[in-house]
Formats: sequence, structure tokens, C-alpha cells
Amino acid sequence: MRYLHQPSQNVWELHRNDSGKMTTDATATIARPTPSYQCSKLDQGLRPAARLDRSPWKEATWIDDFKSIHTGEALTDDRYLQAAVLWDDAGLYVGFRSAPSLVPVTRVERDSDLWNECAVELFLAAGAGYYEIEINPLGAVLDLYFPDEEADDWKQCSSWDAEGMTWAVRSTGRPGSGVAGWEAELSLPWSAVPLMTRDVVEGDDVIWAQLCRSTRCTDGTFELPVWGPAQKRFCDHAGMGRLILKS
Repeated sequence: MRYLHQPSQNVWELHRNDSGKMTTDATATIARPTPSYQCSKLDQGLRPAARLDRSPWKEATWIDDFKSIHTGEALTDDRYLQAAVLWDDAGLYVGFRSAPSLVPVTRVERDSDLWNECAVELFLAAGAGYYEIEINPLGAVLDLYFPDEEADDWKQCSSWDAEGMTWAVRSTGRPGSGVAGWEAELSLPWSAVPLMTRDVVEGDDVIWAQLCRSTRCTDGTFELPVWGPAQKRFCDHAGMGRLILKS
């Protein structure tokens, strides 16, 4: 998804153009280091139920160091985003805990423009391109494969489906906080993403990923928290983080 911003009265205003790729011309004032996250390996697969308060999710290490792609500032407690990632020989498992949408969520069909309301998002580097998966609070999914970073016809790229992927969502809140929100869980078979980039570091496989959320604000601007050091686009390989698949 691509957006351009125009700062006006200290408010970031983002406007979608035809390319469909999320971007901003804003640059954070402090460059962020590339984060690494160690994904624990499961003994057996998971069937998504969006019950992230149960094992093995409750034992997982949760990422909560999400920053605004606009400014590099941390999220406030009421706008939280958390994520955890697990894996096994069959695939990748991702859990998100998110603050609620700021606008009504209406998209229910697969491959709709979920980012224009509210969606948590996973990006995976794949050679010169990337895979993108979005889930919204109603359980709608958008799955995309872009053959290169500059490919910009998202509707054409939505012809790809992550075969065998399953997911679930649930209305809940941030554990121990009393703050409302929702959870999403997905199971992504490795076979669904055959072009995904893998490196080997000290005997462990490493994949490059972005974890993020797109939320439209009531004034038409966008709230865009991101895990990796991206400063313009969620999909930029240089702005992704490392997921280390620990055995």
C-alpha cells in the first residue's frame, strides 16, 4: 500500500495513490537498529484459535517495541501493538495483540483493501520481492505476493493465495491492562511461501520480516506502527527485522 504525506498543522496527512503500496515520505529523526527476534520451535503444529493467553503463546516472548513509522516514537499504552512468532518444520505461526480500530471496520471479503480501516500485517522478504498478509478485526484476510519491491499493482498481486494458511481473530484486551483490543493468530505453511528469503547465521535459519499495523484515524490520517527500522514503506527489505528460527 502506498501513501504520501503532507504535514499540515503538525498532523500527518496520508493520501493513497494508485500504486497500492504503504509508504510515507516522513523520516524518523533517529535511525533505528535492525531488530532480531528468536522464534521458539514447537513440538507440534497449532490450529489458530486467537487464544493467545494459552500455551504455547503465553510462554512466548512478545515484541512490544513498535514505533511510529512517521516519527520513530513509541506507541501510547492505549494504542498498543504486540506480536510473537513461533515455528516448526511445517510452517510459521504469528500472533498479534492489537488496540482496537479507530474507525468502524466493514471489510469482510478476502483481498479487500483492509489497510484502509484497520489490519495487522506480516511482510516476508522473498528474493527481490515480498509476501504480504493482512488480517482485520472481522477476520478478513488480504494475501499478496509482489515480485519485486517496486511492484505496485496490489490488485494484480492479490491473485496469489497463501495455500493452506489458517487464521482466527478474537475481541479481547491487552493482558493485565484493562485496555480493549483484539487478537489475531495465523498459521502459514512454508509451502505457501516457496520464494521466501532464508539466510543461515551460526547454524540457525534467518528470515527477514516486518510486523506492523495500519489503522485509519478519524481525521483521515493513518497510525502506522512498525517493528523493523522502516522509515518510508513497510515492504522495504532494508527496513525489515530478523526472525531467527531457533532449534
